[in-house]
Amino acid sequence: MQNLIKRIRERLATTKACTVFESDLEPVRPREKLPREKREREIQLFAKKNGWAATVLDPGIRVTFRKAALA
Repeated sequence: MQNLIKRIRERLATTKACTVFESDLEPVRPREKLPREKREREIQLFAKKNGWAATVLDPGIRVTFRKAALA
Protein backbone atom coordinates (compact mmCIF):
# COMPACT_ATOMS: atom_id res chain seq x y z
CA MET A 1 0.00 0.00 0.00
CA GLN A 2 2.88 2.39 0.73
CA ASN A 3 4.02 2.14 -2.90
CA LEU A 4 0.56 3.15 -4.09
CA ILE A 5 0.44 6.10 -1.66
CA LYS A 6 3.89 7.23 -2.77
CA ARG A 7 2.96 7.01 -6.45
CA ILE A 8 -0.24 9.02 -5.97
CA ARG A 9 1.57 11.68 -3.89
CA GLU A 10 4.32 12.04 -6.49
CA ARG A 11 1.79 12.35 -9.29
CA LEU A 12 -0.32 14.93 -7.42
CA ALA A 13 2.79 17.01 -6.77
CA THR A 14 2.97 17.76 -10.49
CA THR A 15 -0.60 17.34 -11.78
CA LYS A 16 -4.17 17.99 -10.64
CA ALA A 17 -5.24 14.35 -10.71
CA CYS A 18 -3.95 10.81 -10.59
CA THR A 19 -5.94 7.95 -12.09
CA VAL A 20 -5.45 4.51 -10.58
CA PHE A 21 -6.77 1.36 -12.20
CA GLU A 22 -8.20 -1.84 -10.80
CA SER A 23 -4.95 -3.75 -11.05
CA ASP A 24 -3.28 -1.13 -8.81
CA LEU A 25 -6.09 -1.12 -6.24
CA GLU A 26 -6.59 -4.87 -6.04
CA PRO A 27 -3.76 -5.54 -3.53
CA VAL A 28 -5.13 -2.97 -1.06
CA ARG A 29 -8.88 -3.11 -1.76
CA PRO A 30 -9.75 -6.59 -3.14
CA ARG A 31 -12.80 -6.37 -5.37
CA GLU A 32 -14.00 -9.92 -4.86
CA LYS A 33 -13.75 -9.84 -1.06
CA LEU A 34 -15.89 -6.72 -0.50
CA PRO A 35 -19.31 -5.66 -1.80
CA ARG A 36 -19.06 -2.75 -4.23
CA GLU A 37 -20.56 -0.16 -1.85
CA LYS A 38 -18.23 -1.10 1.00
CA ARG A 39 -15.21 -1.12 -1.33
CA GLU A 40 -16.09 2.38 -2.57
CA ARG A 41 -16.43 3.60 1.05
CA GLU A 42 -13.02 2.12 1.87
CA ILE A 43 -11.48 3.84 -1.16
CA GLN A 44 -13.04 7.15 -0.04
CA LEU A 45 -11.65 6.66 3.49
CA PHE A 46 -8.22 5.82 2.06
CA ALA A 47 -8.33 9.04 0.03
CA LYS A 48 -9.51 11.18 2.95
CA LYS A 49 -6.85 9.73 5.27
CA ASN A 50 -4.19 10.85 2.78
CA GLY A 51 -5.65 14.32 2.15
CA TRP A 52 -7.20 13.49 -1.22
CA ALA A 53 -10.63 13.37 -2.80
CA ALA A 54 -11.52 10.29 -4.84
CA THR A 55 -13.91 9.79 -7.71
CA VAL A 56 -14.75 6.14 -8.31
CA LEU A 57 -15.52 5.60 -12.00
CA ASP A 58 -16.57 2.64 -14.14
CA PRO A 59 -17.92 0.67 -11.13
CA GLY A 60 -14.61 0.37 -9.34
CA ILE A 61 -12.40 -0.17 -12.36
CA ARG A 62 -10.87 3.28 -12.16
CA VAL A 63 -10.39 5.83 -9.38
CA THR A 64 -9.24 9.40 -9.85
CA PHE A 65 -7.53 11.04 -6.87
CA ARG A 66 -7.21 14.80 -6.43
CA LYS A 67 -5.89 16.95 -3.63
CA ALA A 68 -8.75 17.60 -1.23
CA ALA A 69 -10.12 21.12 -1.21
CA LEU A 70 -9.29 23.03 1.94
CA ALA A 71 -12.31 24.06 3.97
